[in-house]
Amino acid sequence: MPTLATAAPVTAAMPDDVAGEALSRPETLARPGTLARQKGEPALRWRLIERLESTAIGQRAADGAIAVRLRESAGCFFYGPYLQLPEGRYRLTFRCRSGTPRLTAQPVLGVEIIVLSRFQEEWRDFTAADLASEVGSLDFVVSPEHSLEGENEGRFEFRFFHLGNADLRVTAVDLAKLPPEQMPRQMPKPLSAAAPRLWRLLGRLGKSWLGRRADNGAVTVRRIEPAGLLLYGGWPYLRLPRGHYRLTLRARAGRPRRSGRPVLGIAVFGQNRWLSRRPLMRLLRRPETNGPRLAGCDITADEIAAGPVSLDFVVPTEMALEAGADAPFDIRLHHFGNATLAIHSVDLLKLDDEQIAAAPQLSVAPQSPSLRPAGRRKIVIIGNCQSETLRQGFNRIESLSRLFDVTYHFVQLPKNLHEFAARDLEACDILLVQDIRLWDQFALRDCVRPGAEILKFPLVRLASLWPFDAWNGPGDREAQDREAPNLTFPYLDGLLGRLRREIPAREARFAAYRSLELPEGLPGVINYRRLHEIELRRLAAMDKEFDSTIGGFIMENFQKRRIFHTTVRPNWEVFTLLMQYVADLVGARAPISLTEGTDAVLRNPQVPVHPKVAHDLGVTWADERTRYLNRGREITWESYIRLYIEHYG
Repeated sequence: MPTLATAAPVTAAMPDDVAGEALSRPETLARPGTLARQKGEPALRWRLIERLESTAIGQRAADGAIAVRLRESAGCFFYGPYLQLPEGRYRLTFRCRSGTPRLTAQPVLGVEIIVLSRFQEEWRDFTAADLASEVGSLDFVVSPEHSLEGENEGRFEFRFFHLGNADLRVTAVDLAKLPPEQMPRQMPKPLSAAAPRLWRLLGRLGKSWLGRRADNGAVTVRRIEPAGLLLYGGWPYLRLPRGHYRLTLRARAGRPRRSGRPVLGIAVFGQNRWLSRRPLMRLLRRPETNGPRLAGCDITADEIAAGPVSLDFVVPTEMALEAGADAPFDIRLHHFGNATLAIHSVDLLKLDDEQIAAAPQLSVAPQSPSLRPAGRRKIVIIGNCQSETLRQGFNRIESLSRLFDVTYHFVQLPKNLHEFAARDLEACDILLVQDIRLWDQFALRDCVRPGAEILKFPLVRLASLWPFDAWNGPGDREAQDREAPNLTFPYLDGLLGRLRREIPAREARFAAYRSLELPEGLPGVINYRRLHEIELRRLAAMDKEFDSTIGGFIMENFQKRRIFHTTVRPNWEVFTLLMQYVADLVGARAPISLTEGTDAVLRNPQVPVHPKVAHDLGVTWADERTRYLNRGREITWESYIRLYIEHYG
């Protein structure tokens, strides 16, 4: 996509005949994580539809396909599966059917390829016309920095976004490594190079009470209408990698009332959650303004008549995806009441090195704006994925977000994230450390700002219900060796791994696992009742060490209702207690009031509880009929275990 004017695809699309053949013959795809050969060249291929996770948006079918209705909230509806890939060029291909769009010329689907949730490798949005053949694709590069062979951990994730413009149904998602003869000629030769990225934003921008929106998405406002905010947003929230950007507007202006005076204002705000939490403000379509202004300009009718209008700006590191910032960008267009306006497109382009060199005003990055209002303290959380959920809680609970600017870094930090973690640690006021042994080996402990307050908080977990889980004991080494680092079942079962060697017949193996009574001559099953007693003592000790009531709540309630979804994934009730504990720890005394709706995030995935373990430990909510959410589908314990046995053989 060399220019905004062409609105061409971000990357070279797979020809319709090749893409159609690949998607119509899924049986040619190898089992995930294995090598297939094509024309004498090694080619990695994955069929991903069953491995992607779904969110609260859309309905998942038994075959893995997902359908999203136009009226559902815009946002990410499909994501995963966190693959680590060898260096090279790849093609992500998907089959998606679009319904009739509400705004005919605007995108209906967005696809993002991102590494470690930080490094955006590709973005492309698709209109219904782009999906007329029901096939879309993106080509991308796995650089040495993010490759399986490199020193860094590079988990590739593919995210699909519903843009609130049409019904969607995704029925296939496939990934293939491109052999040399299939590499597009127009793709850049250096593996580290990336194609320009374009966001078509007009359909994603919210409209105020001013103006009218046409069927194609264009917005018209008359001169006689009062001056004020016309467009803002967009939605889903726009989060960007660091770098230089060009916002381009195509519009038409009528004769101005005052010649030579501006008719339109453009502004870009960073770290601005424009969607108000106050119902009245939503009703009035008046967005919040709580982020710094990064760029802006006023445009005259003559400038609009001369052609597309552009505004260049820089996304600083502090607001960028790479830094882990939850900092959405807000694009705003203001009508000055000086002329009739018709807005035909609002496009955002990430500039490459040649475009930056051609724009002298971008050669020097502007000074980063102040991101923290006076009195807002910076917290850095170090821990596992449970700590990332805590960060999300701090940022989404208004009483906490007003007081704290919170970032998170994984305790086993890849080298390609050291730069961003060091920045945060050198500026933090409070360092929250999860109580895990890995903190002792944390690579950047010496970067913590002298004088920063270092506070520890508990890792909340429950091992009793999953005594065979690799998190709590011996794992499934054969499955690990076969698929690592790209595991189909991220929660490996040590007992099933052992029985695979001892009982080759699959049905007999399942029967032994179900009864937990092994044939004579085989070693017995681990004493999970004894492990449960140890776990109860650990929970009591945790409460004593941290002066908390979390362990007591777990012991009192785990038998009566599902308060954990996996060993380390608590439900909303336990997570509320953890949030309240940490909020009190940093001096925020406001009560934390989460709702059961929080489980929409916490409960995917759920690992089934063995019915016999549940019975023997007095757990009343789990039995053979209990259903568990796994990759957007509800399955029973038996279905899950049979799938595990079938997959690993």
